[in-house]
Amino acid sequence: MLRRSSLLLTLLCVPLPGLGLAVGCGQTVIVDDPSVGGTGGEAGSPRGPDGWGGGGADVGEDPLDEYIDPGCPDAGPPITDFQCDPYDQASGSCGPGEGCFIYVQYPREPCGQEIYGAYCARAGSGGQGDPCGGGEGCGAGFTCVVTGAGTQCVELCPLDGDDSCDPGFVCEPIDVQGIGGCL
Repeated sequence: MLRRSSLLLTLLCVPLPGLGLAVGCGQTVIVDDPSVGGTGGEAGSPRGPDGWGGGGADVGEDPLDEYIDPGCPDAGPPITDFQCDPYDQASGSCGPGEGCFIYVQYPREPCGQEIYGAYCARAGSGGQGDPCGGGEGCGAGFTCVVTGAGTQCVELCPLDGDDSCDPGFVCEPIDVQGIGGCL
């Protein structure tokens, strides 16, 4: 009896390539059917109509056919709320120890629009490339962005004309429409 149960356990742990399955031993693993061609992981290997190695329903020519447009009207001009000028920190529109910081407020509803703006807040001491945590820590004329080198302060720059970035930096668009950061 012991031999039969160990034989049965061994058979359950053996891959079943004809079915494309390995059954038993704690997990079921689905693998590509080798008879379809290719090893199943490389680009261009034959796949079934569902794109996953066979079976399933055909999603059609365009998988985005299933997207349902919420029917939003065409968006008008961007909504702005600039309470100060982020390019002119010395304008006097912000109080002592404050800087003019940009922001974007994303909509909560599907057809809403972003609100782009700037407001006065306490200025930090962070300069170009200094680490920051959200909007806090950067000095006046800088903003905190996520970069390939982490979250850091970057100097604001106009996207049109002289970008005023230090040598080695390029003015790139950031979240607030029309405003760039030296990256």
